[in-house]
Amino acid sequence: MRYLLDTHTFLWMAADPGRLSEKVRVLVQEANCKLYLSAASGWEVALLSMLKHIELPDKPQRFIPEAMQRLHIVPIPISFTTAISAAMLPLIHRDPFDRIMVAEAEKEKMIVLTKDPAFAKYGIQTFWK
Repeated sequence: MRYLLDTHTFLWMAADPGRLSEKVRVLVQEANCKLYLSAASGWEVALLSMLKHIELPDKPQRFIPEAMQRLHIVPIPISFTTAISAAMLPLIHRDPFDRIMVAEAEKEKMIVLTKDPAFAKYGIQTFWK
């Protein structure tokens, strides 16, 4: 199965795995589990770090790719189609980063690993508990 990581899920996997649900911790260890991270999440992590809203163990430009490599996470670029689709979504979620992830999950038929209940309101599959 293919899973798109919400930004908080990526951060917790990379730096604080105890915050993940037990089911997510088990799931990501399965052999057929393929993990993906949106470029929107990379942008969000770097922005949050720059604004001092989060503290990373290293600079974002080093932390993000090293964590992705260590955790075998595949990057997903933001396409024009995805950007336009995200803009056209109903305003259930106002966070532009999350809206891009919703559009990517719809386009790529992925399940989003997120604790945020707003994702499911778009009719996409999510997994956490």
